[in-house]
Amino acid sequence: MDEQPDLILAHWTDPGEQSSGGVQFLRDSNQLPESLQQITIVLDQGAEERASELIALGAERVLLADAALLDSTAVMRLVQQHGAERVGVWLPVKKRQISWAIDYISNEDFNCLTPSYGKAGWEVVKSDGASTGTDAEWWVSEMLSLGASMVLISVDAQDDDLNICAGLMENHGVKLWFTPWQQPDADLEPWVRFGRIRRLVLPAQNARDEQEMALIRAAALTVNEVTDGEKISS
Repeated sequence: MDEQPDLILAHWTDPGEQSSGGVQFLRDSNQLPESLQQITIVLDQGAEERASELIALGAERVLLADAALLDSTAVMRLVQQHGAERVGVWLPVKKRQISWAIDYISNEDFNCLTPSYGKAGWEVVKSDGASTGTDAEWWVSEMLSLGASMVLISVDAQDDDLNICAGLMENHGVKLWFTPWQQPDADLEPWVRFGRIRRLVLPAQNARDEQEMALIRAAALTVNEVTDGEKISS
């Protein structure tokens, strides 16, 4: 089995904060740092024109959100104009609601309840939390196929959400970044251990100390050791 990639930790930053170096993420605003070097900017509701403006100002990368949902070809145009490495998308997601209906057709002898979806999944939502009905796994594939070099997923992952994370990581690997959405104090060790996540953006509200950072990194190493051990024993 291929070796798991190293765990990389990035941080959300505020416009007024002094740069701490490394990979940083920042939401677009009217008050941006003088230098946008090494900063990825998330455009919640920003349009394609704003993305081009920020790239011209030196942003490492811009991530479209609502604009990509409104017109997915905006991603392709930005990639053609500025290069794939400067363009990505941001996906806030929530657990997909499963509805149940009585199946009157498949069996004449009895009726049964059937779910609207066969497995747990996520729905992409707008930056204000409004539903879109868009399947997150499908949307990730669509955005990457249009040339996006990064997909940042904001999610409050628990339990079976971690299986979704692991599946996405298996399919798309290091092009995916994850960050807590509405639960900044989330325990991120299960994300790494069971969700196989290797790119994490840590919320500014929850400054993790070096001890916790070491724990998260150790969880990533443990996954490698367990996987290798299972392969040998089989």
